[in-house]
Amino acid sequence: MKKLVLSAALFLSVATFAQKDELKTLKKIYSKNTISEKDLQEYKTASDALESLASEESDKVYAKFYKVMYPTVVLASKGEKATMQDQMKLYNPEFIKDYGAVINETIDFEKKSGKKVYSDELIQEKAEFKKGLSALAMNLNNTSKFKESSALFYSLYTFDPKEEGKSLKNAAILAVQSEDYKLSQKMYEEYANSDYLNNGFTYYAINKASGKEDEFGSRTERSQFITLGSHEKPREVKNSTKKHEILKVLALLYSQNAELEKAKSTYDAARKLAPNDEELKKGEFQIYYNSGYALLADEEKIVNEINASRDNPKKYDELVNKRKDMFAKALPDFEKAYSIDSSNENLKSILKMSYDITGQPEKAKAIN
Repeated sequence: MKKLVLSAALFLSVATFAQKDELKTLKKIYSKNTISEKDLQEYKTASDALESLASEESDKVYAKFYKVMYPTVVLASKGEKATMQDQMKLYNPEFIKDYGAVINETIDFEKKSGKKVYSDELIQEKAEFKKGLSALAMNLNNTSKFKESSALFYSLYTFDPKEEGKSLKNAAILAVQSEDYKLSQKMYEEYANSDYLNNGFTYYAINKASGKEDEFGSRTERSQFITLGSHEKPREVKNSTKKHEILKVLALLYSQNAELEKAKSTYDAARKLAPNDEELKKGEFQIYYNSGYALLADEEKIVNEINASRDNPKKYDELVNKRKDMFAKALPDFEKAYSIDSSNENLKSILKMSYDITGQPEKAKAIN
C-alpha cells in the first residue's frame, strides 16, 4: 500500500512538471513574431497535451486560452501571405464567440490571481478588435448591405455580450431592413430575452458643442467624454421600458412568418407592459380578427353545397353541422377581437352571425 501511495505521488509530480513544460512551449511560440511549420506542430501537440494534463485552475485557464488562440497562430504563421479569405475564414461567428469568452476569462483570472501575463495585451486587443468589427459593420450598413452588417453586429455581440448588447439591437434592426424575416425573428427573439434589454441601461449626455443629446454604449464610455469636458448632464434609461416596442416588432414577425399562436401570445405580453399603446391594440385586434376569418375560408363553398343538398337530408345535416363547427372554432378569435375593440362594425356583424349559427341567440342580441 505504501508503494502505491509513493507511485501516485511520483506520477502527480511528473504530470505537474509536464504541465509547466507545455506552458513554457506554448508561451514561447505564442510570443513569436515569426512562426514556422515546426512551431505550429509543436504548439498543437503542447496544447493538446496541456488540455488533458491540466489540473490546477491556472493550467486549465491557459489550456483553454492557448487552444482557442490556435487559429490566430495559424494565421500569424502565414505572415504577409495571409489573404482576406484567410482572415474571413478565421473570424467566423463561432470563433469570435469563443475568442471573446476566452479573452474575458483570462483577464478575469489574471485579475483574481494578481499575476499579469497577457491582461494588458488582451485588453488592448479586445478594444481594437471591437473597434475594427464595429467599423466594418457600419461600412456595410452605409452601403445598404444590411444582412451582412447584421451578421457582423451579431458577431460583435457574441464577442462581448456584457458590453455589446447594443450590437444585438443593431443586428435585429438590420435583419428586418434586409427583409429576411426568418432571420429577423431569430434576432428579435434573442434580443427580447437578452440581459441587455431586460436589465441593461442606455446612457445619454448632452453634447456641449451641438446642444444635442448623444447616446453612449456604456457608462464607462460616457464618463470618458464627460471627463474630457465635451459632454454634460448625464442621464440613463432602463432598456426594459422599451420592451413592449420590441415585442410589438416580434409579434409582427411571427405574423409575417405565419406563426399565429406565437404572435397572439407576444401581443398579449406586450399589451400587459403597455395596455394603452394604440398600435399594440390595433395589432392584437387585427391578428385575432384575421385568424378568425382564416378559419372561415371555406364557408362560402359549404353554403353552396348546403343549398345544393336540400333534397338529401342526411348530407344536408352533415354540411350544416360542419358549418356550425367551423364557426365554433372561429368564435374564440372573434370574441377576443371584440374584447379589444367593440366598435368595429365588420367584427360585430360576423360575431353576431357566429353566435346565431352556433345556437347562441341571446349573445347575438347582446351585440349592439
